[in-house]
Amino acid sequence: GDEGVQFIKVTSLTQFGVDWIGVISIPWQSVMKELNDTKFRTLLLGMLIVGGIKAFLETFRTYVQTKMIKRAVIPGMRQTLEDELSNQLRALTGCRSSRISLALPFGSDMQEDSAAHREL
Repeated sequence: GDEGVQFIKVTSLTQFGVDWIGVISIPWQSVMKELNDTKFRTLLLGMLIVGGIKAFLETFRTYVQTKMIKRAVIPGMRQTLEDELSNQLRALTGCRSSRISLALPFGSDMQEDSAAHREL
């Protein structure tokens, strides 16, 4: 007939000494209707969830990276620079007891972080 695609399930059953065959037929349109109605909404929701997770992870990565640079990389670079300048000054002047300290501008975030770090 003109009923289109059908999902068919055939089952057999023996009862009262009689062999029965059952056929269940469900039209494709009735099975797929709900799926077609919700597929774009489900896809959009999934994409929004994945996008939200990605944005959170990128923000967290940036935060951690910034904190690591302020707490470890910059102080290490500063110490290395002080040591190198001190070595160069000693080489130029011949004086062994000179010590150089790099002062940060007043009110800078690094000065506050450095002061807080020294108190620990």
